[in-house]
Amino acid sequence: MKLRVLLARLKRQLLKKPFLKDAQYPPYWFQMVLGAKEASIVQIGSNDGKTGDPLHQLLQMNKNWKALFVEPVPYLYQRLQSNYKDSNRFRFENVAINNGDQLTFYWVNPNAKESLKDLPFWYDQLGSFDQDHIVKQLGDRIKPFILSEVLEGIQLDSLFKRNKIEQLDVLHIDTEGYDWKILSQLNLNKFEPSFILYEMNHLSKQEMNASYQFLKDKYDLFHIGIDILAVSTKVEEQQRLKMSLTMKKYDSEL
Repeated sequence: MKLRVLLARLKRQLLKKPFLKDAQYPPYWFQMVLGAKEASIVQIGSNDGKTGDPLHQLLQMNKNWKALFVEPVPYLYQRLQSNYKDSNRFRFENVAINNGDQLTFYWVNPNAKESLKDLPFWYDQLGSFDQDHIVKQLGDRIKPFILSEVLEGIQLDSLFKRNKIEQLDVLHIDTEGYDWKILSQLNLNKFEPSFILYEMNHLSKQEMNASYQFLKDKYDLFHIGIDILAVSTKVEEQQRLKMSLTMKKYDSEL
């Protein structure tokens, strides 16, 4: 548990300004490569769009960036909308990315800490299609506080079509273990974002290897905390070389 807390805390720190100036972290390179462009962002598993989010400050800084946010948890979805009020730049979807079927989604009642005061700060950020995933993180005592709702399911390509996504510069996935299932739906022949950031912390070895095989021909992969940053080989070679000097290359055999 201590390790998970430390890693989550590290992730939360990405929002703070110094990390935008630190080449060890993705926000620095997002700004370096895309700052002057009219960038298009898709974020799946947006949470409230602010807490521990590597994109929030960048989207505030770069008024020429647009974003589509996907968040299935209802109360987080409401917070998300309140944190991004520019309707001309931002779109929102309260759906689950899967095979297109309706699916039950589980999350923790945000009031649970009133009864379980020692819950970690990230307890209300947990959400999953698998109730057991939440129980594994927080223990059996959390069961009475787990809420659920049947959500619309949609495939990634249908999501893009519905929101008229024709350009994709950053794809950020943070979905508590479903990252590979979602990433595997990306059509790399149609979309090749400059950056793909996804969480590896809850993936199996088989899923980690599958994601590596899926990306390795078109991307350089870097291991950053509990995430993988994939950088398109279309990004200027000199910039990718600088990245390799400040971030740890990821190899599925390691």
